Amino acid sequence: MSFSEDTRALDASFRTTQQLLERLLQALRDRRASWVSARPSTLQPSAELEQLTQELAREESRRDAVIERIREALPQPIGYQRTELRVNVSTIVAAMSPAEGHALREVADRTQSLAKAVRTEVTLGQRLVRFAQDTLPGQPRSAPTHKAAPGYDRQARMLRTSNTAGALVDGRM
Repeated sequence: MSFSEDTRALDASFRTTQQLLERLLQALRDRRASWVSARPSTLQPSAELEQLTQELAREESRRDAVIERIREALPQPIGYQRTELRVNVSTIVAAMSPAEGHALREVADRTQSLAKAVRTEVTLGQRLVRFAQDTLPGQPRSAPTHKAAPGYDRQARMLRTSNTAGALVDGRM
């Protein structure tokens, strides 16, 4: 395949990943919204979420193969092996025409922002489950690592204990 065919394949891969991430993000948000009325003991793994993550993994491996072909098409850096060339979207865009490069940059940036939103949603979901396990009766609890009370110390720093009370929203995501 030529360099331009590989860049088009990379663009298509980013667009496919975008669609999958949008579906995954919506499914995670729906699951979190429905979680409010559910008991943590009734939450089961979602087959739809599992399928979406598997599709994302397959698409990532396809994209890695395209990036490897692009690495071979880019000029070898002087004094370095081709395998040492760091290939990212900026490197690829620099070798493309401005119009095509701009389109690739936009789709890559949108994909990256969606991936960050998915990571945020996953983190929030994990915190909700831990919070429910620590606060609801009848849920298995982890053994405390030390006797310190959960919450904040005098300097308003978060105290990290096995009890996640107060850690549901801590401003860091």
